[in-house]
Amino acid sequence: MPKVSFADLFTATQHYQQENYTEAYNEFYKLAEVGNGDAIYNLAVMSLYGQGTEKNLTLAYAYFTIAAEYGIAESQKTAQLIATQYQDKQALKQVLEQKRALFGYPFMSQKYSPNFTELAFSNDPIEKVYEKVPAYPEQAARQGLEGWVWLEFDVGVTGAVKNIKVIDSYPKNIFTSALLNAVSIWRYKANHPKKNHSLVYHFTTFKGKEYQRTLGFQQKDYRNEIKRHIDAAEQGNAQIQYYVANWLSSDKYNASQLLKYHWRDDTAHLTMLLAAAKNNYPIAQYKLAIELLSNTPSTHQFNVAVNWLYRSAKTFAPAQYKLATLYADSNNEIFAPHKATNWYKQAVAQDNRAAKALSLHLFKYSPNSPQITKWLETALGRDRGDPELLLLKAKLSKSNDPQKALRLAKTALRNAKERNWDASPIQTFLRRE
Repeated sequence: MPKVSFADLFTATQHYQQENYTEAYNEFYKLAEVGNGDAIYNLAVMSLYGQGTEKNLTLAYAYFTIAAEYGIAESQKTAQLIATQYQDKQALKQVLEQKRALFGYPFMSQKYSPNFTELAFSNDPIEKVYEKVPAYPEQAARQGLEGWVWLEFDVGVTGAVKNIKVIDSYPKNIFTSALLNAVSIWRYKANHPKKNHSLVYHFTTFKGKEYQRTLGFQQKDYRNEIKRHIDAAEQGNAQIQYYVANWLSSDKYNASQLLKYHWRDDTAHLTMLLAAAKNNYPIAQYKLAIELLSNTPSTHQFNVAVNWLYRSAKTFAPAQYKLATLYADSNNEIFAPHKATNWYKQAVAQDNRAAKALSLHLFKYSPNSPQITKWLETALGRDRGDPELLLLKAKLSKSNDPQKALRLAKTALRNAKERNWDASPIQTFLRRE
């Protein structure tokens, strides 16, 4: 997975403390764009003193006033002090209205604030008929390591898993192979296909057994480590906030119980995920959007999810791919095939699912597009035996080379049966030959 760039409150604050004011101002501004009240307060301070930007009392007044809307009490007092000393009240009002339209709490709440009380989550809402439990890696068991792997995949008509994508894992690469080996042979209930299913699998069993014997000796160090994570999260370290959200989402981690002494609310993992998202962390923004979309969301929740997808999609390819799938779905209220095409194209460089999806999408909605072959060959370069791609190639070859089309379709049929994928579209094509 490519490294993603982001600005978080902790980093921006470090820049400020080191007097790197230009970098600090720029990062605080990025955070303000997703409704981070602390960042807006810091923009106010820097505008007041001319740090990283020109000294501007009208801007300082606007930012202090808006920060007060986010619950930062001292902001209102400073705003009132500026107002008593500044003669041009109309200028203060005008700049405040301009900035409220961009960063005001009511506007940002409507755009980015979900209602967690409406949500009821299931780890795997589609029904499995066969499941192989992933093998816990021996090295991880010996070291007492626990973690998670986040996958996305499609479930076909036959219930077979296909088009698997690793979104994230922690620790990196420790548990990924074990889960991929297991999930690739899982089977779900037939005739219930699902696109872009999201699964976070938690590896915890072995560490729990190991630590029953050793945690008593390690407890002081372990608690200190947890405290460091809590402190980092509260100081605005977005990556740690994201990790804490994942730990809080399960009761099985050794860390979970200690963290839940500090964050006791039932939706604490979502609150922490939202904090990381407001810290402009693209993976957290994407995860939050997926959580909101995991059930049938209200119109407001759906719009909030799409807004977070757009934020994440600035740098994160899976968010680009997800937006494409939403726009490509004719049953979706935002159905727009041309937008789907654009988002698939943005995702294709870093998401190995996108070239296949794009070639199939273009064939469906722009069958005469000269780009179909380009993306088809790109996708086949990643999986030469993919039955759906071979069928598409057969359809494209049919008019110019019927014998080649027939050979491709027969290969596609054989591969579909080997993979337990739906063979009916291939059989239909062969019957017409």
